[in-house]
Amino acid sequence: MNTDLMKIPDLLADFASKDITVWVDGDRLHCNAPAGALTPEFRDQLRDRKGEIIRFLNMAAATDRQQPAIVPLQPHGTQTPIYAVPGHDGAAVAYSDLSRHLGEDQPFFALEPPGLDGRTEPKESIEAIAEYFADQILEFQPRGPYVLAGYCSGAAVALELAQRLVQRGAEVRCVAFFGPLHPSTYRTLPRLLLFYAIRQVSAVAMHLRQLAKLPSLEERTWYITNRLRKRREGNQARQAESPTGEGPAKDDPVLARRDRLKVAILAAFRRYAPTPYSGRVCLFLPNKAYLRSGTGPLRWLRVAPHAEVYYGPKHCYGPHMLQEPYVPAIAELYRQSVRKSERAFF
Repeated sequence: MNTDLMKIPDLLADFASKDITVWVDGDRLHCNAPAGALTPEFRDQLRDRKGEIIRFLNMAAATDRQQPAIVPLQPHGTQTPIYAVPGHDGAAVAYSDLSRHLGEDQPFFALEPPGLDGRTEPKESIEAIAEYFADQILEFQPRGPYVLAGYCSGAAVALELAQRLVQRGAEVRCVAFFGPLHPSTYRTLPRLLLFYAIRQVSAVAMHLRQLAKLPSLEERTWYITNRLRKRREGNQARQAESPTGEGPAKDDPVLARRDRLKVAILAAFRRYAPTPYSGRVCLFLPNKAYLRSGTGPLRWLRVAPHAEVYYGPKHCYGPHMLQEPYVPAIAELYRQSVRKSERAFF
């Protein structure tokens, strides 16, 4: 058996079958084995793959210390784990497709903000949300390094979270913004109206492109009918979640909590004033047209002037950039950023 090609869980299982015990103590890897069990090949594996084994064992231990804010979308792997902040709705599921496309060697954890679990209340500031997440991450995985991510308005929390972790002595390898929205977008009515107007135009353009791909009138008719049905269902759902208390939301505690969370996060986001950050930041934008989307993604360069900017394919639709069929291209951009970092490191 060529153990060089084995995945770490399989390698550790092979050790266990020979009664070889491996454990971690800080930065050190310890081993206890019966006489003759630790062959030269096994010794080479322990030496050459020490870092991988330590990361895997640390992540396995972290999973046993599950924290309420941390949703494990893909808890295994040897890559630097990603802790990802969702948008203002707090939906961890927004990262499901991205986690899947990054593969089984990329640990990926979504961060669920306080206010969704029925036991906590929403925080009133981005700083307070970031402090809460920092406590949860350090309890879950006391030793870094970490990669932090933020989608849409979650970019603000991710940046503030990085500041807090670094202040506590943690190593943050990168802060990844996916389709980031800048707080200034929500501070004035003209900017907010521009943002929503551009988003509507982008949605129409996306649907026109999809219609152009359909060869028959029957398929186009089905597409339009299906989209209108989904839009009607979406409008009904939003009405149900209305903060006025009309509709099912007033009787559904889950919908009520979700609505309060949205209102609280958007209010905190509007007030947030980012401060300079010297660590590595990568902006993953749906495409170059996103620069004219009204979201102000390049305004983040004021606090992270050396940020790297990656652009998705021309027709990537911004609000769905982390969903099929666009997410494979975004996952590849992330892998490109990792390879770039590895080249710089070595």
